[in-house]
Amino acid sequence: MKKFGVGVLTGVASTIAAAATAAVTFHKIAVKPITDEEAKFEDTERKAARKAAQSHGNRF
Repeated sequence: MKKFGVGVLTGVASTIAAAATAAVTFHKIAVKPITDEEAKFEDTERKAARKAAQSHGNRF
């Protein structure tokens, strides 16, 4: 019976570790590139707005 308990605990620990690894991998592969792309887009938009305001501003 002792080996059964150790086996169950090992299985539970392995399952939790696998789920955590899957979550971290998903975040690195799917979520982070989208977040980086959005940040780059916002930065580009900010720069473009600044240039547009400066070039079309008042000339007097």
